[in-house]
Amino acid sequence: MDKNYYLEFENEFRGTRDSIIKKLAEYDSLIELSMIGVESPKLIDIGCGRGEWLERWYKLIPNSWGIECDPDMIHLCRSKGFNIIESDAIDALKNLSTGSVTIITIFHMIEHIKYEKLMSLLNQCFRVLSDNGILIIETPSIDNLIVGTNTFHLDHT
Repeated sequence: MDKNYYLEFENEFRGTRDSIIKKLAEYDSLIELSMIGVESPKLIDIGCGRGEWLERWYKLIPNSWGIECDPDMIHLCRSKGFNIIESDAIDALKNLSTGSVTIITIFHMIEHIKYEKLMSLLNQCFRVLSDNGILIIETPSIDNLIVGTNTFHLDHT
């Protein structure tokens, strides 16, 4: 399999950077609300992929980090100047202090992991979130006719 397989897959089927950044705008008001009264918010994007979410927020939230394990995605994000933790998400979160993160996002990643790992991931997310922090998880809905019959099964993972 080509070493750039997953990056090429994302480029083909996820959409352009601009289209993804525009779609993610639906979360803007929630992010802005979560930052009210927070002096130095910290954002962690788990499974940051090509870094569209980081690109959307890194100027407004300088303490934004992506967690990623795919070398091609890491290289792409770092070439754009984003802060990336090269690690498994659970291991990376274990290194963070309890209550130290304002916003955690996970876009289109949890459908790739087994239930036990998902539960460990969620436990670590809730541990590192601040008292008023938020966790946003987005995953494809197989109840959507187009997703369930066409695009969901294109991804072998």
